[in-house]
Amino acid sequence: MSDRGKYMVVGVGQCAYDIVGALDVYPQVDQKIELSEVTLQGGGPVATALVTLSRLGIETAICSRIGGDLFGERIRAGLISEKVDCSALSTDTNGTSQLAFIAVDAFGKRTIFWHRGTAKPLAAQEIDAELISGADILHLDGLHFAEAYSAAEIARKYNVVTVLDGGSLRERTLELLPLIDHLVVSENFARQFCGDVELEFEKVLDRLLDYGGVAATVTCGEKGSWTKSNGEGLLHQPAFTVNVVDTTGCGDVFHGGYIYGLLQGMSIRETVRFAAASAALKAQSIGGRIGIPALSDINIFMGENMFK
Repeated sequence: MSDRGKYMVVGVGQCAYDIVGALDVYPQVDQKIELSEVTLQGGGPVATALVTLSRLGIETAICSRIGGDLFGERIRAGLISEKVDCSALSTDTNGTSQLAFIAVDAFGKRTIFWHRGTAKPLAAQEIDAELISGADILHLDGLHFAEAYSAAEIARKYNVVTVLDGGSLRERTLELLPLIDHLVVSENFARQFCGDVELEFEKVLDRLLDYGGVAATVTCGEKGSWTKSNGEGLLHQPAFTVNVVDTTGCGDVFHGGYIYGLLQGMSIRETVRFAAASAALKAQSIGGRIGIPALSDINIFMGENMFK
């Protein structure tokens, strides 16, 4: 990638605060259970992807809005501590921040309860065009359509590569897709998109690429991921085998690893493998941020798993 501006990756989208509790078995309705562990840490798809990139040595910045509450203060402090620039992270003093409580069972599966908060989304005119125009890559999650679309339009104008984290197929998401170069979506998004119970990955990916993107990927947790790019056939990247403690944040870290691969000029095959290794290492720790690996750890892990 070229040396365009101070920040190689700019994220526009969710930043949240996560309360993560570990338990053996999820309780029945109207029952209670003691948590064996509780952690408090920042979360959110775009924010956690930026933290991942920051730990990999990439200069990052976020453009978003938080509430003027205690959780907002902690969100900002957590990002700053991870060297994510927050000069374009504004505060709605009368609003509340996005918050999630995440219950993680003994098998690493999680149940998420979240509240998007009352802080107002950024209006189109509040998107920092100068910040985005100087980046190599813009990362979006599309939760708030107007701010995502405006940011993507700016990126397209200045030839900035766009990556979308498609966790769910939201209202008007399809209008955003023609502005996306790399679409990395969840299995849930793919099912909503195609309306099929049994996913035909090549069919889904071809339909996503019809919107004009360079590459599309569907991530399926322990089943791995499926990718297609222009001029290449279907690629399946198996999930790496690790001792899974918590899958919270794995998709976000996958996106961070994917973007890192693009910045390094990796092939799509190398990029999704690097992303999968990053997510696998994160899964060995509770919460979305604590287990995000360093570059040296990822390289060692990949070397130990040459044939995955």
